[in-house]
Amino acid sequence: MHITGIVDTENSQEVLETIKYFMSTAGVKISVTEYGSRFKNKDIWNDYCSALVHIGTEILLIKIKAIYLDEVIRILPIDTIIVNDISQWKKISTLIKHENNSKQRDMIIILNSDIIKPSNFTDEEKYRVLCYGFNSDSNITASSTGEPYNSGQFLCCVKNSIVSTNGSCVEPQEFAMNLDNIKNDPYNLLAAASFAVLHGIDLNRINKINKINKINEINEKIMPKQPEITGLNVLENN
Repeated sequence: MHITGIVDTENSQEVLETIKYFMSTAGVKISVTEYGSRFKNKDIWNDYCSALVHIGTEILLIKIKAIYLDEVIRILPIDTIIVNDISQWKKISTLIKHENNSKQRDMIIILNSDIIKPSNFTDEEKYRVLCYGFNSDSNITASSTGEPYNSGQFLCCVKNSIVSTNGSCVEPQEFAMNLDNIKNDPYNLLAAASFAVLHGIDLNRINKINKINKINEINEKIMPKQPEITGLNVLENN
């Protein structure tokens, strides 16, 4: 089970909802919780994770209040963390540098490179960071045309090859996402799209699934399902 933390901000809930939408459409089972002091108890944490694995959870998303950030980095085996604030990034970066735990050293950070500038990152920091935004340093950005929206769709571009969590390589490409079922804030969409791409999700395929579902909904409205005819129905009609 892949464990992801997202630092709680005014935008985090929208990012979470969009991630849940992407992953559930792709058939990935995801669970969401909020970090609490109960998770400091190893037995409680292990039992909780075992229960999630038992029901088939593939990704656990944990909302983390800023006051618990130090604690979470130290004690939980976080695989990925999503950050949108420069002070949060500095705290995480400092904590990682002073940790000897290999789990923390391998943690991937998804961050907004329009707020947190990666130009001064060390090579080690660049290796562990997946950036999104509207600048040249971003791995995930708007369409190559520079326009994030077109005909009711959100366009985003994977600029560089990315190794996904399952070890496969995601090549540079563009995605077009239907906006009917998701919010329109471009940064929140890019954050969620970065998470999906990191997990090898084909966002174009999600768009195709949405189109098929929409066609099916239209067909059901045009040709409503007829009641089944049973032996009882025939007797009553006679």
